Amino acid sequence: MDKHVFTRRGFTLAARAGNLAQRVQNDDHARVIVGGLRQFVLAFVLSRGTMFGGYAPFGLAVAAAAAGAGGGYGAVLGLLLGSFLLCGGLYGLTAAAGGVLAVVCAHVFDRETRQKVWFMPACAMACMAATGFVLIPEFTLAPIARFVCVTLVTGALTACYGFALGPARPMRMMRPAGFLALSASALVSLSDLTILGTIAPARILLYALVLAAAYLGGSASGTVAGVAAGALLDAYTGQGAFFTCTYGLSALISGAFQGAGRVGFAVAALIAGVGAALVGAENPVFVFALYEGVFAVLIYAAVPGGVWQYAKDCLNPVRRDTAESIGRIRRTAGRYANEASAAFGELYEALQSGLEHGRAESSDEVRAVFDRATDAVCAHCEACGACWQKESVQTMNAFSTLAAPMLKRGRAEANDFPQGFQGRCVHLPELVQAINRGLAALHERRAYRRRALDNRALIAQQYAGLTEILRQVGGSLSADQASLPARERQVRSYAQAFGKIDKVAVFRDVSGRLRVELAGEGAERILQDRKGFAVGLSALLGCGLSEPEALTDDLGSRVVLREQAPYRVIAGISQKQKEGEQVSGDTVHTFVTEDGRACMLLADGMGTGREAAGDSGLLLSMMERFLKAGITVDDALRTVAPAFRMRVEGMRGVTLDALTVDLYSGKASCLKCGAAPSYLKTGGGITTLAGESLPIGLMESPEEATPIPLRMLHGDLFILLSDGVSDGTDDGWVKKIVEERAGDSPKELAARLVAAAEKRGASDDLTALVVRLERRKPAV
Repeated sequence: MDKHVFTRRGFTLAARAGNLAQRVQNDDHARVIVGGLRQFVLAFVLSRGTMFGGYAPFGLAVAAAAAGAGGGYGAVLGLLLGSFLLCGGLYGLTAAAGGVLAVVCAHVFDRETRQKVWFMPACAMACMAATGFVLIPEFTLAPIARFVCVTLVTGALTACYGFALGPARPMRMMRPAGFLALSASALVSLSDLTILGTIAPARILLYALVLAAAYLGGSASGTVAGVAAGALLDAYTGQGAFFTCTYGLSALISGAFQGAGRVGFAVAALIAGVGAALVGAENPVFVFALYEGVFAVLIYAAVPGGVWQYAKDCLNPVRRDTAESIGRIRRTAGRYANEASAAFGELYEALQSGLEHGRAESSDEVRAVFDRATDAVCAHCEACGACWQKESVQTMNAFSTLAAPMLKRGRAEANDFPQGFQGRCVHLPELVQAINRGLAALHERRAYRRRALDNRALIAQQYAGLTEILRQVGGSLSADQASLPARERQVRSYAQAFGKIDKVAVFRDVSGRLRVELAGEGAERILQDRKGFAVGLSALLGCGLSEPEALTDDLGSRVVLREQAPYRVIAGISQKQKEGEQVSGDTVHTFVTEDGRACMLLADGMGTGREAAGDSGLLLSMMERFLKAGITVDDALRTVAPAFRMRVEGMRGVTLDALTVDLYSGKASCLKCGAAPSYLKTGGGITTLAGESLPIGLMESPEEATPIPLRMLHGDLFILLSDGVSDGTDDGWVKKIVEERAGDSPKELAARLVAAAEKRGASDDLTALVVRLERRKPAV
């Protein structure tokens, strides 16, 4: 069998086992049963642990901590059974009675009260005092001091066990400290079990645990762990402070070599352990402690570093402050984006009101032309008084009669004046010339104003588009991305089999879809076995994931897997340029966005050749950038169309066909701007979709183009054609080919449509884009 196949199957089986364990954990009944069994075993083991001559605080403390976390019945059963079978006598009876009393006290109060940090430790101390005082041999200073010490230890252990068994708390180091205390207590309880009467496996494991704490947390954490574990062991065995000194000094010295690597740390730990043990060379367990120290170092060195790192990640709760800070930054950025959106919206409204005012033509402009002409000619005429004083009414009527034919023709002529005025005016030719000069200047001003108003209108349209885009961006930034720390631990554990993984992030994006990101040395091997990794991780998480892909951006290089959409599109393209041309004026872009939208864009530039290809390519490049940024196709058009119209000065146009399909739901949208009809082939027949707007560059406003909502299912076909293939006037042959050859691949069907159009004598650029929607097979 191929090595890679074998490895992939091994990963898949491991992932399935992990998935089964995860399902059991997610089942409420199974989780209660497993939790009860775990508490039973812990209490049973800890019930045999004693200190100061017979006191048994470990079992009572774990019962109280379990009750504080909820339930505690399994711990009580384990404590009762262990106390009578392993401990026995009056000491076992008092420990069992104290544990039962602690559980009863916990359930008298509500959940909120018993989950307070101080409540259950106080209850455990009270129960130990109430049941254990009968064990005081005599009421002198030393026995009473030991009893008080045991009572305080009971409270401290209850608090530590509560951090391990209860929900994660904001205090970062409390959970790992709780697990360490719980593990150390269990090992101390088993430390009297030896091999051949000399070596105690529990003490070896306890020593290795202290070394791990020093390696992962440094000298400070290791020393605290070593002193605590050693003190418990000394109290259990009655060896004075031998183990406290040995474990504490060994962790203190070896922790200083934390950065020397695992080998350097192990050598330092061995030397430090031997040196620390020499302090108690006369102790009867000195030789045994040396052997146990060597075995502990060997066990620590034999465990892979990834296991220690995984343990550290599992014990450390997720840092909420970082996540909350990022969330605040995102929400702040979203608020700013919404405010910018509102500002652009106000600018758009202001420009629109100015445009309406500017387009309102007034007769004052024509009157101004007449005034300037009469000032230049009539003011110096000897008949001015007669025309503008005695016969002013007839003169004003003459100019009013002139206005209509002059504006219609675009210039004034002498015959446009009434006959009476023509015979009376002694400078009529000069007056007509002055009027025409003023009229020409008026036409130039109006043309300039129209161009300015058109540009302002295009800018206003862009502001409208930007308003919607910023509103979408603001909504996306304001939405929370749910981090999944439990799944991050699953992914890290699984990915470690492929190599060292430094960073793991598992979260749901703003659309609620799962996303996995990994970084580290193992990323290269993950990319080499893409399919195997994706199949195994999908089985582990119970969610179909896409194959991993490399991503490099401002956040660095990493491997990304996304929740796999239930649908996929298969696109087929066929193109043929016009005879005699080197390139086609049609451009096609197909891509899938990060949010799971399949985008199919077809643009046809006006004319043929390189200029048409440049226009269509530019338009689709701008549209693609917006669509990949998560902007809807109609909002992208509101910004792109005005910019393109300004570029071509309204002299050229480009048709646009845009189909977007949500691969998670099958919901689709078709946008057409001056394009030929498209065709949707479903189980119910063929539907023709046509648009009524002008091509981009010629349309006055992007609002003219309205997206057509659709719903596509498995096996549906969508056909986009350039007008060279069919303009919709005679498309019966298109529908016939689609109906008869629907079972062909999209590429074959597209080629048949182009070939048929060529046979029918088409002389333009020919492009056919056929899209089929298919449901993916369920993830393994």
